Amino acid sequence: MKTPLLALLLLATGVFAQAQAPAPASVTSGDSRYIVEDENYEKAAGQAVDRLAREGKLVNFSEIAQKAPKKRLGLPVPPVSTRQLPAPELADVLRHSTVALGLRYQEPRSKKWRFMIGATAFAVAPEVLSTSLHVMTIDPAIMREAQAVAVTDEGKVLPVAGIIAASDRADTCLIHVPGLELPPLPLRGGVRPGEQIWCMSHPDGFSYMFTGGQVARISRDRYDVKHQPALHVEVTAEYCPGSSGGAVTDAAGNVVAQVSSINNYDGFTSRDGKAVNGIVSARTCTAAEELMALTSPGENEPVPTPSPQPRPRHRSLKVKPAASAKHQGI
Repeated sequence: MKTPLLALLLLATGVFAQAQAPAPASVTSGDSRYIVEDENYEKAAGQAVDRLAREGKLVNFSEIAQKAPKKRLGLPVPPVSTRQLPAPELADVLRHSTVALGLRYQEPRSKKWRFMIGATAFAVAPEVLSTSLHVMTIDPAIMREAQAVAVTDEGKVLPVAGIIAASDRADTCLIHVPGLELPPLPLRGGVRPGEQIWCMSHPDGFSYMFTGGQVARISRDRYDVKHQPALHVEVTAEYCPGSSGGAVTDAAGNVVAQVSSINNYDGFTSRDGKAVNGIVSARTCTAAEELMALTSPGENEPVPTPSPQPRPRHRSLKVKPAASAKHQGI
């Protein structure tokens, strides 16, 4: 059984620590493909996280939010790539630059600590990952507190040290993972409807899922009246809770957007009272322009902290522990 996903996570430690988990992929004789063993991958990561917790090397989300800097520094990022890659080669490139975000969270009532693979992030600079900001925040309805780690495709588990840049308006942030050296992905603005795109993420615990589609539209929207609109990219590539923070790229491996939310439309009632059925899922991503802004010096937006009554946000790809996305038809 796969542990249901929560699509929230991140952060930990001001002290660098790394745990080596058993290899998450198996290679049979004459077969050099990366073959994921999801249960072993998550179980080994959980064991490594338990060790880090005993050693006191994990930091609570609430502390991370409080220590997030008000100003950000610029980051050196790789130039846009012009070399078009065959899809199988692109999948390998994206996998090597992508991590699963593992969440150790405390249940609100029982106060027991549990672990799951909950979201996605990708490298943009040495020791720096990009992910959705909503995976970095606590939802009091789901958790009392949380801690998190980055898990590589090789099974290495490293605590996340903090948020270095954040935009609540655009649902994105940059996080620091000391000791993590992955090939950074270039960021590219200006993507247009009709362009072919690919996505690497961990939908509901299916680690390193590679899907394809196209850009459906470019939009500008806000999730509440207190925030200014952010630039979004809607795509047809498949993803679901657990994919939050995943890279959406072009054929050259340039990130054109980052997974943020799914908005499901399942029909309506006509004027004569008849139900008109049909399901449409708008897969909304944060545009690369919003991510690029965080790599330049500027003011950070405050990281949201828990409130007594959590605000429902259409953007979130969170899944409550009681039910997985697969069973909800998402």
